[in-house]
Amino acid sequence: MSAMEPISTHDFPLSHEPIEDWQKVSTASDSGADSNSSVESDGLTASAEVSEDAVAAEQPVGPVTTGVAELGTIGGADFGLWEMSAGAMRDIEGDEVFLVISGNGRIEFDEPRRDPIELVPGSLVRLVDGMKTRWYIDGAPLRKLYVAPSEG
Repeated sequence: MSAMEPISTHDFPLSHEPIEDWQKVSTASDSGADSNSSVESDGLTASAEVSEDAVAAEQPVGPVTTGVAELGTIGGADFGLWEMSAGAMRDIEGDEVFLVISGNGRIEFDEPRRDPIELVPGSLVRLVDGMKTRWYIDGAPLRKLYVAPSEG
């Protein structure tokens, strides 16, 4: 990408690949839990029945995928587009700053522990090398513009 060739960050094509096995986040349906549950507290039992349609509506259609387009380098930092389909995944982060372009979701932090971050278009987020995270993307894919230290 040159300074004279603007791109549309919304329409730029990205080639998606399924996430790796270690990145998969198990859901209630994956762990063999059924759609009926009960909770007992102080001798009282409450039951909740969840319809199969409601459970299915929360599950992404197809495997969770990510795509990337490395657009260039400036001042010793790489920049590009990254996208994740609807669903959930684990990751171990590298140093980066990113701006959400489209999509909605959240990042939960396993290590170090911190409050989740809601992701909406316009969110500017800084991640630090080694953070262990879980990404949850709702509905449409989430696309971000990232800037990270050059690896090469």
